[in-house]
Amino acid sequence: MLAITPNRANEIRRASRALLVFFIFMTVITLWGTLATVAHPFPPGIRTLAGIEFQIATITSKIEILWYVQLVLGTVLGLKILYHFIRLLMLFSSGQLFTAQNVAHIRQVGLTFFCAIPVWLFLLICAAPEIAAAQDQWTRIMPSFPGGSLMGGIFFLFATRLMSEARELRDEQDLVV
Repeated sequence: MLAITPNRANEIRRASRALLVFFIFMTVITLWGTLATVAHPFPPGIRTLAGIEFQIATITSKIEILWYVQLVLGTVLGLKILYHFIRLLMLFSSGQLFTAQNVAHIRQVGLTFFCAIPVWLFLLICAAPEIAAAQDQWTRIMPSFPGGSLMGGIFFLFATRLMSEARELRDEQDLVV
């Protein structure tokens, strides 16, 4: 097993700080993008819920509110993921590589990815009567399923398990040496 030399530790810290700056920048861009979308929806006059496009004539106050809810909840989930990445990189940049806190942040990223599915279902159920009225767009519902979030959640929970095992092995090895 490779030892973490001071040079390697410095490289890890330097790379972590660079990624930390990137994720902080991404947080600002995410907030800015959400505010821009609220102020100037694109395309104008169209709201999309669960893959169904509602034109200006079919946008009710319920659809408008659900569109805002979708926008806000999606942004909140994205910001929560970015928060845990930032915290994880802060730990890495301070030299804490295999800790229980790292495992907890990775697990939170995975669980947050899974939260996109209930949000999608909630919007689908709340807009069910309006979606049923849009008969020509039924085929767009399933492609809007957050499958990437499902796969991301599975990946990060698997990574959590691996990181936890690595941490336990490192603790055992430190005790033996």
